[in-house]
Amino acid sequence: MQQLPKVLAISLNAWRKDSPRKMQTDLFKYWSKDRLAQIYTKSDLPDTEVCDKFFRISENGVLRSVFNRKPVGEEVENGARADEASQKAIEREKRLYTLAHKKKSWFLTLARELVWSLGKWKTAALDSFVADYDADVYFVPIYSVVYMAKIQAYILKKHPKPYVCFLSDDNYSYKPCGKNPLAYVHRFFLRKRVRELVGGCAEIFCATSFQAKQTDELFGTHAKVLTRGIDYTDKAFKEYEPHKPVKMAYTGNLLIGRTYALCDIAEAMARINRDETQITLDIYTDTPLTGRSERLLNSGGCSVRGAVGKSELERIQEEADILVFAESLKKGYSMKARLSFSTKLTDYFAAGKCIFAVGDREIAPIRHLKDNDAAVIASEKKEILSVLGDLCANPEKINIYAKKAFDCGKNHHESGAMKKIFIEAFINACEKEMA
Repeated sequence: MQQLPKVLAISLNAWRKDSPRKMQTDLFKYWSKDRLAQIYTKSDLPDTEVCDKFFRISENGVLRSVFNRKPVGEEVENGARADEASQKAIEREKRLYTLAHKKKSWFLTLARELVWSLGKWKTAALDSFVADYDADVYFVPIYSVVYMAKIQAYILKKHPKPYVCFLSDDNYSYKPCGKNPLAYVHRFFLRKRVRELVGGCAEIFCATSFQAKQTDELFGTHAKVLTRGIDYTDKAFKEYEPHKPVKMAYTGNLLIGRTYALCDIAEAMARINRDETQITLDIYTDTPLTGRSERLLNSGGCSVRGAVGKSELERIQEEADILVFAESLKKGYSMKARLSFSTKLTDYFAAGKCIFAVGDREIAPIRHLKDNDAAVIASEKKEILSVLGDLCANPEKINIYAKKAFDCGKNHHESGAMKKIFIEAFINACEKEMA
């Protein structure tokens, strides 16, 4: 294995094999385990094959430290099992995060930032971990929370090394703020931190070409487009006969308004299936549903099935005729997804199935799908009925768009190309430091 730079990642979530957030571990699988370490800020324990050295700053611990003034942060073991009390705390934290994402409260967001500002996370243990590991380069993903940028900035200032940023969402403009004054307050402080991080980085990744162009215009950078890679070594497109009724599947969370998009689809399906069931939708998610959305998504050909594991997910995608990609058409939510690029899309490309995409035409993933003619798209609620009705009436289009989706993945997201972009950025960062 090529001797790659020694990297310290400073990121939010613990790296785990069972996590839906696998992009970072997928990218770092090319590293030797002894040349990679992570600092993260959740209560969870790591369980991954890419790395063995971890430092945890538990958010629960930070909250307690505001009152007891005890330092927070410790090195944790990869693959360790949490005791009963710790496991309950982890599950409680996950439920709170899910609820917070579903019912966004900017007052609570600012309260959370205040907790981190007052918490005792700047510790001798953290400094010792960073100094002893002595990375060649840092990996600094940019998030939508100020406290994470503060942790990153603290380490960069106290233990300076070159660093590589990854900006995968709109964590800078005011567009996601809507009309909420507290959102503008939070974004004001976040923007200051983002400018500092981007201004000092040696290299920066973005998730789409649209976002990379905007980032370069804003900061004078030379951003590289990076997504989760797809291994096409043993993959070939396979034509398939659509089921009767046509089978659709949605896999993933229903946060930032995606529930509304699926409800719009369900309403259209109810009309299509009024006399006879022509199309079905199975929804695999761990996002809790209540009230009208729960009723609507369990009627008219729709069924909520709950979350499943990775191997089961692959089987579900293999058996489906159409895979659904959904972002809310409501402006407040669509602006939050404006520059994001879901790893769900690369999974869908790899599956070689027709993609039905719902989302505002101005958001980056819909632009990408439209530019490459890689999906059938509805960018307004009234289009959903006509698009789905057309697929039911002309099922031959399902295979045509399945091939286009497969080819889009091969042309733009092939793992070898992503690997080259990712590795070269860290090597270049180290070379710039030595120059």
